[in-house]
Amino acid sequence: FFFFFFKKTHRYHNIVHKNKMADATENRKLIAVMGATGLQGGALVKAFHQLGTENFEVRAITRDPEKESAKSLAGKVKEVIKADGDDEESMVKAFEGCYGAFIVSNWWEHLDVRHEMKTLRTCKEAAKKAGVKHVVLSGLEDSRKFVNNAENKDTWKVLDEELGMYVPHIDGKGEVGEEYLADADLPVTLLYTSFYYENFINFGMGPTRQADTDPYGITFPMSDKKLSMVMVEDIGKCACAIFQNKSFIGKTVGVSSENLTCEEIASVFSKVCGQKVTYHAVSPEVYASFGFPGAEELTNMFRFFAENEEEYVEYRTIPEKIMADMGSVTKFEDWVEANKSAFSAFVPSNSSPQEDNSSPTDADSLPKCCVLQ
Repeated sequence: FFFFFFKKTHRYHNIVHKNKMADATENRKLIAVMGATGLQGGALVKAFHQLGTENFEVRAITRDPEKESAKSLAGKVKEVIKADGDDEESMVKAFEGCYGAFIVSNWWEHLDVRHEMKTLRTCKEAAKKAGVKHVVLSGLEDSRKFVNNAENKDTWKVLDEELGMYVPHIDGKGEVGEEYLADADLPVTLLYTSFYYENFINFGMGPTRQADTDPYGITFPMSDKKLSMVMVEDIGKCACAIFQNKSFIGKTVGVSSENLTCEEIASVFSKVCGQKVTYHAVSPEVYASFGFPGAEELTNMFRFFAENEEEYVEYRTIPEKIMADMGSVTKFEDWVEANKSAFSAFVPSNSSPQEDNSSPTDADSLPKCCVLQ
């Protein structure tokens, strides 16, 4: 009798345990992540995977599930779905059954603001049709709201006459972001991101020089203003935290890892890499004259950052509730230290920063840290 009772009880507990596990899996909220193989989307996938958010699962969205970066997501996400932000039907299917959706766009892929805005609007309609309960849109402010009310408005160069845009890759996101927030049928949180730390590696903005006899430097039209910066991984952690708190629906959340002047940025490079790095503060006109692809776009972007420093930095103060779930952000010095090998070309054999008393002020004498070349 005891043996029979034990077997029956043991079997009962096994069934209950399996049922609880099944319920837990069924009750997990599914989050669709656009750009899952890219920087921001990839950072969000990593955040959900590493932070152990047991109440969530990720559906990775990519245009090409067969590429290696998509295949490498196996084990980190529930599934990988093929969809295209320009194809509403495919996005509806990708969003169906999902509690949340992370939407991100990339102006730099096509250098076409109209295309980017159309893509974002297509994704908005798809999220509504799919019944998504919480959208997190990666966005930025519309510079026109600031510049058009500035006393020096007439000194700004309009880069898109038809749309009146000063910084298309910012303004397009800003305009459509406001449309997202204004749509009563769309539960959305707008996430304002910042200048990536990774730009110092990926887009040639790190210390450079023209010749072996020249000093190393970084060149920006930022004067002495602070630059809000973020490690891409912190964007993922922030978005992950937002999905866990529906009280931020209908609101804007900003994220930055650290705000530093360019002089302070140069000092960090000097300290970590052991080579003196000088900050070359140039005017917007000089920066635009460098002539690399996107020079005028970036000139206006940095000018927008500098002339609206107080508001821009304030908007990227992470709310306490979000920071509590994020745990921490990465300081710039720690990021440079962790990525020191990427700057090895100018790291000397000794560790003491070398002195440099030069202070070039014209375009011809500056090291050409040409972004996007």
